Amino acid sequence: MIRRSSTKLTLLSAAVAITLLVLLNEAITTAHHPATVNTNGNSGADGAAVYGSKCALCHGKDGAGLPNWRSKGQPDFTKAEWQDSHTDTEITDSIKNGKGKHMPAFKSKLSEEEIAAVVQRVRAFGKASK
Repeated sequence: MIRRSSTKLTLLSAAVAITLLVLLNEAITTAHHPATVNTNGNSGADGAAVYGSKCALCHGKDGAGLPNWRSKGQPDFTKAEWQDSHTDTEITDSIKNGKGKHMPAFKSKLSEEEIAAVVQRVRAFGKASK
């Protein structure tokens, strides 16, 4: 009986120690990687990183789109004509709610802050081509 209690206590102690190490590691990582600064000067999401992980697969790393998607209506974010004909609100709406059958909705996958950062990243593609 004592051996069984000792084993349970050892397992419980190990579980607590692992949990504390994980929490400590997360705290250290967060302290060493502060939030990035977006183009508005506020701390927040990294638009380039979010775009790279959620958008670039279909829209291309450079925002110009991919040949196999252009025939389906994919925009070229680097074109001044596209940039001038779309408001930030329209871009936000497309990201949140999707567009047509090929652009999925991201409102349940991205925070408001991440969506705003992606909009700024999309705008940056237009500025880079000038």
